[in-house]
Amino acid sequence: MKKALLMVMCILLIAVAFQTASAAGLDANKQKVIDALKSSITVNGKEVTLPSDLLNQAENYLKRDDVTITSTQADSIAEYVESALDLVKSSGATTVSDLSASEKTELLSIINNAAAVADLTVVSDFSKNTISVLADGQMVATDEPALKVTGMAFNTFAVLLGFAALALTGCFVAARKAKLFE
Repeated sequence: MKKALLMVMCILLIAVAFQTASAAGLDANKQKVIDALKSSITVNGKEVTLPSDLLNQAENYLKRDDVTITSTQADSIAEYVESALDLVKSSGATTVSDLSASEKTELLSIINNAAAVADLTVVSDFSKNTISVLADGQMVATDEPALKVTGMAFNTFAVLLGFAALALTGCFVAARKAKLFE
């Protein structure tokens, strides 16, 4: 009986060791903000939405435990998103470069106001045509192209391999002490 219990414990130890943690998800207020950001409009027969990489960055930021959005903030942000969509739709533009200078300025003002509701700061770099969103001085989103790192991350693999070896060694030592191999 001891041997069977020890084997079950070793198997459970190994199974638990390789489980990954995941965020709990978004509450109703955060989901309202994401839904507003995911909304789209049709301009001249073409669907206009935020790029998926910006949506992913926004969702990842909102999933953080240290980020809180109240119902009032969510409603206010959704209103700003709606006014930005109305501006783009009335302009007839399907890309940012299609907007006039005054429309770009007005759109940037709406983005700044929406960000301020959530205590975020928007930084524009007109020389690169990029916008970055900062929380307490740390970048949480940007439309600047990311450098794609390809290939295997050896550090992660080495840590997982070391942990697996440690778990297996522990199970082997425990099994030896319980005389499972005799």
